[in-house]
Amino acid sequence: MMRRWKIGLLAFFLSGSLAAAEPGRGELLYATYCDGCHTVQVHWREKKVASTWVKLVAEVHRWQANARLEWSTYDVEAVARYLNALHYHYPLPER
Repeated sequence: MMRRWKIGLLAFFLSGSLAAAEPGRGELLYATYCDGCHTVQVHWREKKVASTWVKLVAEVHRWQANARLEWSTYDVEAVARYLNALHYHYPLPER
């Protein structure tokens, strides 16, 4: 009986924490690894390199590689989606 309770509790925490954590993953990664150097002005400047969704993803990928972060494609897209929602508002490609 105790084992079933532990499994149920573990399943509850995993399902709840993963579901709650995923929408904020891009924000968390950006705040942890990028925010120290990138102020809001870098996203608002007129001559920004990230002028489309594809270029935004490429820039996130380039900078995480320069910082040797070794993010997955999922992490790169999560940060790009966070930045897009916050600053850029580019149309996203259909999946």
